[in-house]
Amino acid sequence: PARLTSGLVVLAASDAATVLTAAQSVNSLVTMTPGAARNVTTATAAQIVSELGANVKVGTTFLIIVRNQAASTHAITLVGGTGVTLDGDNTNTVSATKTKQFLGRVTNKTSSSEAITIYSLGESVH
Repeated sequence: PARLTSGLVVLAASDAATVLTAAQSVNSLVTMTPGAARNVTTATAAQIVSELGANVKVGTTFLIIVRNQAASTHAITLVGGTGVTLDGDNTNTVSATKTKQFLGRVTNKTSSSEAITIYSLGESVH
């Protein structure tokens, strides 16, 4: 689908808990300079599956990149919306001055049962 090969959505999030839209949850770069620990929550699995389009199938993947621009201390935690699970081995916290990539994978596309698992791909200093 074209959505999967289109450009990266860039969101400069405010210094507050943030809930991403479906478009912001798929192939996106979220930047924030938190003044305290903050959560960034994905859209629901149903919303993300819909955003991925009619050709979505089990196994379809997408990226979410979170860039923490705080100079020190304050972490950003990625939280899954309804139907979105962070893999059990995940470290879903992004430390200050770090960028972390997350890979989302559709595990169920059935209407009213949509499910996505998100995996942490590691963190690096930016």
